[in-house]
Amino acid sequence: MWNIVTDSSCDTMDFETTCDDITYASVPFVISSEKQEFIDDDSIDIPEMVAALKGSRTAKTACPSPAAWHSHFEKPGDSFAFTISAELSGSFSSACTARQMLLEEQPERKVAVFNSKATGPSLILLIRMATRLIEEGLTFEAIVERLNRLADEMKCVYALSSFDNLVRNGRMSRLTGFVAHKLGFWGIGVASPEGRIVIKSKVRGTARAIAQLVDDIKERLPNVQEVVISHCLNPETANELKAAVLATFKNVRVDVFPMRGLDSFYAEKNGLIMSYR
Repeated sequence: MWNIVTDSSCDTMDFETTCDDITYASVPFVISSEKQEFIDDDSIDIPEMVAALKGSRTAKTACPSPAAWHSHFEKPGDSFAFTISAELSGSFSSACTARQMLLEEQPERKVAVFNSKATGPSLILLIRMATRLIEEGLTFEAIVERLNRLADEMKCVYALSSFDNLVRNGRMSRLTGFVAHKLGFWGIGVASPEGRIVIKSKVRGTARAIAQLVDDIKERLPNVQEVVISHCLNPETANELKAAVLATFKNVRVDVFPMRGLDSFYAEKNGLIMSYR
């Protein structure tokens, strides 16, 4: 048996596999304001959450507890856990604590925790790769080595039109967020090697934002094989970006997903996140 567990920064739990011995599970973040609390599971209403948090002064998130991770790690089989960047949340630390708890109880167990160094689409790419490697029959140790390499090599780029929640929760400097938001720009950011969000440029207009995202692939990985795009209530622009990627790069798989709660919280309405390998 193989347990693949992710926090809810992963924007889908619908993974294709030919192996009956793989189970997929998600441990949710909690997203809250001074008036409402949202559990980031299948029941969350993203439009309601985005609207509720728009005027909130105290919107914040709480990562999954070690106990939540532990409840999945203790199931039969080897476990792989995937989290949002450790620079953006305590989820990675929480999962590592749960792993240590299990190993103290059952030293023979195998659990690996992966820091995606990004969010959303990057976790999708990692989990897809884990699934393929399991199907190919690789050992636990070989899979860990390949996934760590992918986490270091894949790229993630953000296109955001609002930075309120990133600034409010200390994920971006107040000046950077204020200027981009007030002047109506799209902020194009990339995930640094450590997993921080670094502003790369600011552009005015959706067409220019899409062009910048495609240029990011040209500059950093022209031999791209697979692209995943997540959007916050903005399927039109996400599909325009998909078309632009397919027009530029041949024989590339491109998939589009709506964001779940956590990525919607940070990206805010209309935001896009794209990861590629």
